[in-house]
Amino acid sequence: MTVGEVRSCSVSSGTWKARRTFETLSRPATKVKHQMRKRLIGVIALAAVLTVAAIALFVHLQQAPADAMHADATRRVGPSQESTRQAQPPGSGAATAQRLERDSRIPPGSYTAVGPKAYQITRAHEFRPAGDALAHVRQLMLRSDAGDATATYEIHLTIEQCQTFTSDRADVLADSAASVGAGGWFLERSERLLKECESLALERDIYHTDWLSKAAAMGSQEAMRAYSLSPEKVIGSLDDAIRDPARLSQWKETALNYLDALAAQGNISALGDLERAYAAGSFTQPDPVRAWAYARALQRVNPRLVTHDDLMRYEKDLTQEEKANSRTLAENIYQNCCILK
Repeated sequence: MTVGEVRSCSVSSGTWKARRTFETLSRPATKVKHQMRKRLIGVIALAAVLTVAAIALFVHLQQAPADAMHADATRRVGPSQESTRQAQPPGSGAATAQRLERDSRIPPGSYTAVGPKAYQITRAHEFRPAGDALAHVRQLMLRSDAGDATATYEIHLTIEQCQTFTSDRADVLADSAASVGAGGWFLERSERLLKECESLALERDIYHTDWLSKAAAMGSQEAMRAYSLSPEKVIGSLDDAIRDPARLSQWKETALNYLDALAAQGNISALGDLERAYAAGSFTQPDPVRAWAYARALQRVNPRLVTHDDLMRYEKDLTQEEKANSRTLAENIYQNCCILK
């Protein structure tokens, strides 16, 4: 899902469980095609699982909007559209959006102002048109070669979607979702995506390139966040990280720099990412002082994004001196991220 995830769960390197990287297709062309057909039922179940999750999220949003903002992870949950409209300042947000879109740092129409400087980025659900995925990627590559960071990130999204629908993970999801019913449109959509991804999956040089890291380095704000929240997509499995600690250390440094840069520009999703990262110890040792400071700054942007219980969870373990330091840091964070100078 692509709704905002201001409070999505970040990955802690300290508690990082072993996860498989997306499988790559190394079989001959004829076997790949046969295997994709064989796994069709798995794809149906995958779509069913996603639908059930979407329904559950919708109900939860209706019953507990504040808690829902803390729970959803793709993507980015923020204030309601009505609250957003009331928060938008005249002029400044529009100018920033135009600059970020012109520089290909964000998708067109994705910018939402939530204060004089603060904003969030929300991408529409459908990130590519129906049709051959390889043809779409080749068009995006022309834009990427010209320096378009958003196009580069959309290449990553397209390949990631195809990897989901053509990997062995679909079989695992099929077993876990066997009891979930699937309508006819699931089958139709699955068949379409399998066919659309066939030619792209066979273009190994394109299919196995690290487009996420490239898009983040080019300045795509979505890619910078995805890079920072997804070490398994950059490094690989936990075993890979253990074998190459220098690479893990480089990811931590780069990821923290990306989130700091986004927060300084006013991206409130990055504020939430940093709060959780310091709480969990994703990039450094757990730092509840900094975590509380980022939570306090985010609450000042919009009280709906951080509850009183959230703040108390950090505060209860801090000394009086640590609380004072955290309040000072929170003020500095807020002035840096959210106030026009």
